[in-house]
Amino acid sequence: MYGYVLYILLFIVAALCLIPGSMLVIVGGILFGPLVGTLVSLFAATVASALSFLLARWLGRDLLLKYVGHTATFQAIEKGIAQSGSDFLILTRLVPLFPYNIQNYAYGLTAIPFWSFTVISALTTFPGLFIYTLMSHELVSDGITLAFMVKLSIAGIIIFTLVQAAKAWARVKRIDPSVQRELADKS
Repeated sequence: MYGYVLYILLFIVAALCLIPGSMLVIVGGILFGPLVGTLVSLFAATVASALSFLLARWLGRDLLLKYVGHTATFQAIEKGIAQSGSDFLILTRLVPLFPYNIQNYAYGLTAIPFWSFTVISALTTFPGLFIYTLMSHELVSDGITLAFMVKLSIAGIIIFTLVQAAKAWARVKRIDPSVQRELADKS
């Protein structure tokens, strides 16, 4: 029980400090196995992203509105989030153009609703977390075998397919990920 709590707390602190959680997800798979490791990592990642979002919302949104709320760039972002915020969130979560932990804070500065952000973040995070925990557990349990290499290849194909599907869906929805790249370049 203490191991789970310590892992979750460490995961949350790392995310709040903008430290990538991928290594912790791998450790979760090794320590807790693929099923429990995925569930614990999903819980920790969801709580961490929600807390980062709320921190940005509470501490930064009013200040941001005060200083840049009137600018054309900010107005365009707000308009895009209002029209297709959930779609844009799905795209940015599945197509990693912008670091995940920074996205948590960035979305907190927008008008996207908290629960939409939290649920979509959890759902779009799940496939990657599962693959990381499963593969790390398998590697430690069985080592590098032909079966492991086949599973790793299948996992890579699944992730590639998800990213391509998200990109195709964004084209259909006319979501422009270049806005995300512009924001990353400015930060």
